[in-house]
Amino acid sequence: MDLEVRHLRAICAIADSGSISKAATTLKMSQPALATQLRRIERMFGGPLFERGRDGARPTQLGAWVLVRSRSLLPAFDELRRDGMRYAGQAAERVTVRVGCMSSHLAINVIKCLGELLPGADVVVRTEEAMDLLPGLLESERLELATLGDYPGHELSPPPGVRYAGVAVEPIFVGLAESHPLAGREEIELRDLAAEDWSLHALAETGHREHFWAACAGQGFTPQIAYSADLGLALDLIASARCVGMFQATSKGYPGIAIRPLTGTPLRFRHMIGWTELGPVAPHSAALVQAVTAAYWAGVGRSPVYAAWLDRHGPLASLT
Repeated sequence: MDLEVRHLRAICAIADSGSISKAATTLKMSQPALATQLRRIERMFGGPLFERGRDGARPTQLGAWVLVRSRSLLPAFDELRRDGMRYAGQAAERVTVRVGCMSSHLAINVIKCLGELLPGADVVVRTEEAMDLLPGLLESERLELATLGDYPGHELSPPPGVRYAGVAVEPIFVGLAESHPLAGREEIELRDLAAEDWSLHALAETGHREHFWAACAGQGFTPQIAYSADLGLALDLIASARCVGMFQATSKGYPGIAIRPLTGTPLRFRHMIGWTELGPVAPHSAALVQAVTAAYWAGVGRSPVYAAWLDRHGPLASLT
């Protein structure tokens, strides 16, 4: 048996659902048929791709390796089909907009506004912990739209065939345990955190880490990165007073954590969106940027600390 695209889709469906039975429903197959197909696929790869147990199906080391490659290949096959239909002069049944989202509160605004501008489109969303992947996915036309961001001194330039637009420049705040001696302050000096252990996301994108280091150096210290963790673990570590960390100003807050602005705003971040010049979003890009920007500012009131900061300082005009 030769490896086919449908086999890659089956592997991804099992991984996404965590269950052969749920994946079978998604793929409109019977569970025995999918289980038989999986055994054949595993024979082709020379080993089990999933560990099956009471908790469902979890990828093995080999399975994780195959999944990474499958997820990178499938968009290319979809693109081949779509471009082939265009070449043959046929219109696709429905417009599909593939959206890549970094971990930010801007994503839901983009998805909602896109749905209003293109009500008949199929919007397919994927999240990426590592934002650095998104520009390349836009350039290769594996995405039509993405949420992005950059930092002072590390501004993004769009690759060929891609356009970027800024939405808002946002201060980066600090989070610390509610029991921390500095938690009662309205704003905190970054230098007052020089002796603290910090948590930094394991997949911090290009520019974030460098901007943080430069800001700390400007205030006379080198930060101690004690933990390289994802958000879930970082929240537990910060709430238990083991470290401090950086937070988006639009954060609505987390139990046990006080989110506070930094005096003088030494850390900044710019929200952006990017789209392909020849994709379905391009004709609506100006309206989309305007709608997403309006939605961003309409939502800041749901973040009390940021709203109070804006009352004192007003919106940031630039990254510098």
